[in-house]
Amino acid sequence: MKLEVRRVTADDWDEYRRLRLEALQDSPLAFVEQYHESVVQPESFWQERVGRSTDGSSSAMFVADEAGTLVGKASCFLEPDGVSAHIVGVYVTPRLRGQGVADAVVQAAMAWAGAEAGAARIRLFVTEANERALAFYRRLGFVPTGATMAYPPDPRITEYELETITRSSGRSE
Repeated sequence: MKLEVRRVTADDWDEYRRLRLEALQDSPLAFVEQYHESVVQPESFWQERVGRSTDGSSSAMFVADEAGTLVGKASCFLEPDGVSAHIVGVYVTPRLRGQGVADAVVQAAMAWAGAEAGAARIRLFVTEANERALAFYRRLGFVPTGATMAYPPDPRITEYELETITRSSGRSE
């Protein structure tokens, strides 16, 4: 398996759309956004979404590219406080799970958050039922903050907040 982990480009919008729709069908509880809402969005929606992640100022999306096919992704955005970053939208296509793809895209997002965005901490939310994701993030150094919130599509489900402190929290020049 030869993968390139890189920042998404504007030209990736259609392949990103395909991967995102796959993710929403495969792992609906991992995302607030729902498949039925996303599948009907026009091309311009996807082009703008990907375009927002290419300017580098307050958000970044990293993808794992296997010979032109996107097989994994993770997004990160700087929160308004300018101190925290938030990782969202992590997904790896099923046939490549457990092969280091998630590590690669999440670590790329974490590196961006600390070194380029200047975040001192990175946080994310995981639903209570997603034991695999909880174990994965703990392995990467995330710890529970004690904060929880109701999962927006189904408030009966609890999401746990996890966070980690970045190694580098100064903006690059």
